[in-house]
Amino acid sequence: MSGANRFKSARLRDAIIDPGGSILSSKSGIITSLVIIVIVFGAVGGILLTTNQYEPPSIAVVTLEPGFGDLNRDDNARQGMDNIAVNYSVQYYIPEELPSTAAEAETLMEELAESGNYLLILAIGSDLESAVESVAAQYPEQQFAILGAAVNADNVASATFATEQAAFLGGVLAAFLAHEQPYFGSTNFTGEIGILSGVVGDPVTDDLIAGFIQGVEAANETYDLNVGITQTLYVGSWNDTTTAEVRTYTMFVQNNVSLIFAPVRASMPGVRAAMFRAQAAFPIQQRNAGRLPLVIASGANLDYYGTADPETPTDPSYIATSVVPHFDWAVYDIVDATLWDRFPGGQVFQYNLANGGANITAFTYSSTYISDESTEAISDYIDLIVEGTIEVTP
Repeated sequence: MSGANRFKSARLRDAIIDPGGSILSSKSGIITSLVIIVIVFGAVGGILLTTNQYEPPSIAVVTLEPGFGDLNRDDNARQGMDNIAVNYSVQYYIPEELPSTAAEAETLMEELAESGNYLLILAIGSDLESAVESVAAQYPEQQFAILGAAVNADNVASATFATEQAAFLGGVLAAFLAHEQPYFGSTNFTGEIGILSGVVGDPVTDDLIAGFIQGVEAANETYDLNVGITQTLYVGSWNDTTTAEVRTYTMFVQNNVSLIFAPVRASMPGVRAAMFRAQAAFPIQQRNAGRLPLVIASGANLDYYGTADPETPTDPSYIATSVVPHFDWAVYDIVDATLWDRFPGGQVFQYNLANGGANITAFTYSSTYISDESTEAISDYIDLIVEGTIEVTP
C-alpha cells in the first residue's frame, strides 16, 4: 500500500487516537544476529523487484544505540519491517554492533553503499540526517531512506513526523488527569505535571515537550484547570534505567506530581519500576481515593507496559496513553514502493495528526479513569489542529 493510499484511508476526526493496531512487539529482545532473513511468500500479484528467484532483496538498516529493544522509535520501525515481511520476501541486514555516533553511522553507510549489495539503506532517526546527506551525495546510484528527517536528494526518500501535534493532545489529557486526581488543590498536592526527558538539547524530544506544554496550557486556559508544570528533569542518557527510576520515584513521592510525561526511550523500564514503587508508597488515604502514578509515554505504543503484567495486559495501566510517530507506517510505505520498483526518491512522506501518522494511542487499558470531558476536549482539539485554527509549534 502506498503512502498516498494509506493517507486516503486514514481516519481523521474519529482517530483521536491511534486505533491500537500499532501495538508493538517490543517484548522481543534486541536484534543481535548479523543478518536477519525473513522469507514469507505472500499472495501478491504482479512482479516484485528481486535479485533472483532464490535470493530476496536486501535492505540494510542503520540506527544508533540503544537500537532495537528501545521501546521507542526503533521498535516502532521494526514493526514496519515485520509488517512488510507478511507480504514480501525480503532480508534485512542489521550490524551486530550498532554505531554509537553519527560519524560511525556515516562510515558504516559508506561501507554498505560501496558494497553495492543493498536495494535500500534505511536510516532511523533525525540524528542521522547529515550522515545520510553526505553518503547519498557520494553514492548517487544507491537508494537511501531516512525516518524522522528530510534530505533533499533524488536518491533519498524521507519521512517526517509532526510529533508536536500528537504531544499537544497528550498535554491536554495530562491537564485533565492532573486536575481530576484525588487531593487536587490540597496541601503539597497541587496537581502539577512533571516532565522527564532523556538528554538535554535533543531536537526530537524538545519538539515533543514543546507540543506537550502547549497542550497543557491550552487546556488550562480553555477549561480553567489550573494545573502547573514542574521544571523538566533529564535522565542524561537514552538507556539508564537506574537514573530514570530514581527521578520518576522522586517526582511522584517527594514532589507529589500527578502525572509524568516521559520521552526517555530505552530508560522506560526504570519509569515502569518507579510507577509501581510509588503506588505502594502513596499514603493509604490517597490510594484508597484512587490516586495513580500516571505516565504518558512516547515513541511507540506502550499502553500495555503500564499494566501489572505486560505479557498479558489488563486494565488499569498507569500509562494513560502514548504519543506515537508511526515509523512503522513510513517503513512500510517506503519499502513497499521500493520493492515494486517505484522508489520514492526525492519525496518527503509527511505523517501528522490529519492522516493519523502522528497521534496518541487508544485508551485500551486506561478508559476506566479517563473522563468523557477529557476525550471530548481532545476530539475538539483534533478538529482545531487539523483545520489549522490551532498551530502547534515545535
